[in-house]
Amino acid sequence: MAVALVSLDLRRKSFIADGKPADHAQDILARRSASFDLDKTIFKTLDSALTRIVQKDRLNIEVFWSDAAAHRILGRFASIPAALPHDQPILEFMQNDCSFVTEHADGSFMDHLQFCYEYSAAHFCGHSPRVMFLHSIMGVGTNYFPMDVTLIPKLQTLVTEAEMSHIEAFPSVLRLLLHGPLVQELTYAPNLSELRRVKFHRVIDNFELSMDADAFWIQLNYQLVHLLDFLPVANWCDHQDNTFLVPFAALHAILVQSDRLLAHVDFDLTPAERSPDAAPPMTLGGFIVTMLPSRVKRAIARKSIAKFSAAISHSLSYTIEWDARCRL
Repeated sequence: MAVALVSLDLRRKSFIADGKPADHAQDILARRSASFDLDKTIFKTLDSALTRIVQKDRLNIEVFWSDAAAHRILGRFASIPAALPHDQPILEFMQNDCSFVTEHADGSFMDHLQFCYEYSAAHFCGHSPRVMFLHSIMGVGTNYFPMDVTLIPKLQTLVTEAEMSHIEAFPSVLRLLLHGPLVQELTYAPNLSELRRVKFHRVIDNFELSMDADAFWIQLNYQLVHLLDFLPVANWCDHQDNTFLVPFAALHAILVQSDRLLAHVDFDLTPAERSPDAAPPMTLGGFIVTMLPSRVKRAIARKSIAKFSAAISHSLSYTIEWDARCRL
């Protein structure tokens, strides 16, 4: 699990180099892998046959880049200052006390963590990128827990108080964003400047957490950076109701409209010209995704989040406290 083994792919390097996601339809050739195994990823705990079929279709994509695109991306990436190396005590803690051997959605767990860390270092100045290196340590959306709850006190000795508050909150806020009601409430709030505090429950043990407005907006910027790594690599015109692209776009809009976009994340939902080469061969999962109405896809995704939280007695309830003086 040594960081030396981390290898950022060209998609991730392009995001870091440009400070934004992009539709790479004209840059890639997409194929399926005969050796892909969903049970070696963080999604191994999915127990619905339909969800497993759909998730396998989304993840089982091998990408081959054109020479011109690779040259262009690597040239721009080389101009980005390198992120600082990680603290050795943290690496030893992750290596010796935690388990990050499970693969992530795209590559290894460490690839994902390193991407989030490097993007934050380059584009979220003034806020610790270490939060993004450790954001999954207290749980992911599929009830995989790299760190045991008994190790919380040890983790606290390795990071600052502010970092710890964002690390422990991260899995909870991610579930709330993907579950739906929180995004809806923030989207339709008449004045987001009235937000004063948000209360919710920690995923790993259901302990109640609380963040004031400033900390919560910072947390949402960390969440936006994280969601970058789950966006479709190409042919966005085929993925307008993608269950990660939709919340990413909604969160980006919330942060822009509230003037709280602190991280540099440019975003234009306009898709590139569709390329058949960038679409992997159709599978059963792909056919199902194509046929399902958008509202059904959203309902399935939200039901999955609720099911995972229920399985560990984690409450998805939350409370937003608004400035009462502004509401009189």
